[in-house]
Amino acid sequence: MSFGLAGTPTRELTQVGITLARQRRRGRWLLAPVIVAAALALGTAIGYLVHERATPVVVARPVTPAPELAPLRRELAGARMAMQLSEARSAELERQIDVLNQKLAESQEQLTFVRKAREGRR
Repeated sequence: MSFGLAGTPTRELTQVGITLARQRRRGRWLLAPVIVAAALALGTAIGYLVHERATPVVVARPVTPAPELAPLRRELAGARMAMQLSEARSAELERQIDVLNQKLAESQEQLTFVRKAREGRR
């Protein structure tokens, strides 16, 4: 039984080779290195031009200290020493207060114990 496909376009397509991808061009592998080399050359040229136009860095000469600076430095050293002494005194006083608070708490516990002992005798 024949379906009559002898001269139909479908039958003709099955006998023709199908190309899915075009053939590669020769010399295309040269294009990428040429582009990279051109980009490097352009970047180097731009960097050189920018470097040439940059403003030079001016280094200032060291300034000699003013004569009134020495007494101010001595005064600053004295003020720092006074501040350190004040901080040391403050720390010592806080330590002494902590010791006294601890002794006060112990004394209050002993007093409470003695009072409860008296009430227990009565």
